[in-house]
Amino acid sequence: MKRFILLLLLAAITIFAGPLRALADPKNDAAEKPKTRAPVTIAILDFAANTPGDPELGKQVSEVLAATLSGEDGFTLVDRASMSHTLAEHELNLTGLVSPEQTVKIGKLVGAKILITGKIFLVDKQLYLTAKLVGTETSILDGFIIKGDKDAGIGELMTQLGQKVAEHVRKEGPRLLASPDTMDDPLPGLKKALAGHKLPKIAVNILERHITTTPMTRLDPAAETEIRMVLKDAGFTIFEGDEKAQAENGVALVVSGAAVSEFAARIANLISCSGRLEIKITDRKTGEVLYSDRETTRGVDLAENIAAKSALQKAGHIVAIRILRHFEQTFANGKGADESKKKKPQAGE
Repeated sequence: MKRFILLLLLAAITIFAGPLRALADPKNDAAEKPKTRAPVTIAILDFAANTPGDPELGKQVSEVLAATLSGEDGFTLVDRASMSHTLAEHELNLTGLVSPEQTVKIGKLVGAKILITGKIFLVDKQLYLTAKLVGTETSILDGFIIKGDKDAGIGELMTQLGQKVAEHVRKEGPRLLASPDTMDDPLPGLKKALAGHKLPKIAVNILERHITTTPMTRLDPAAETEIRMVLKDAGFTIFEGDEKAQAENGVALVVSGAAVSEFAARIANLISCSGRLEIKITDRKTGEVLYSDRETTRGVDLAENIAAKSALQKAGHIVAIRILRHFEQTFANGKGADESKKKKPQAGE
């Protein structure tokens, strides 16, 4: 009888040992956790161009491409001025004709994981723009081409190239890297992390202006709108109103700041604008600054005002994601979302 019972116990252990090991395996725990997104650093070299009458065209295409990718969540661009200085010091040519052997070296010098080069050339009456994406740690190369009528204008082709490169890097970028890297939207993961927590009511007030040759003009609130949308999507209650209304409706935190955009460059029929956003989060009752941040981005469009708004919208999205990460970390540290430290004792307490 004892032997029979012993055999039953051994059988039970054998049956349940596999599932128990699977539950205890840290690899399975890691698989359940959402992957965190790591920004990919990109360097854009000047494109080579053999089109007559426009010796700066290759540089202009690179600038448009940089402006298109700048501020896109998941990408970090190497500053082109700093990159030119670094490569000049090492006597490396900043051009789309850079040899494959130099790619890894350039990547290490400027800290880029992906290097983008390209060329512009005419064949008969067709204008071709080619782009080459190289993983500096893997030497994996991807390439594609955009073409159009040379008389149709280079601006539209530049826009198409920028959009295609951005889409390709976002989709295929991880494959070019030395190690697996996710480029997913971080918002779903942050929403999941904040779910179940008591989130405070927030007011968002950003003063936005665009600098032109005439006095600064007030813009519709592109950065403010983006921050509101992201925070609301993450579960926060967004309130609009003056200080008295905020107090009456229980607003706990105020996101305030300023944003400014400015004309940067005109390339063919495209206009590039730079934008800078600076914000702070304060406790409405005490006035204590709980968090501050800033971001500079660029936008490109056919119209100056739209390019300016695009730049500020990008900045707003980046800052809003970082605000959510701040709250996520605050909850992880066991604090409420409306406080960054323990409550200070008040007089008489």
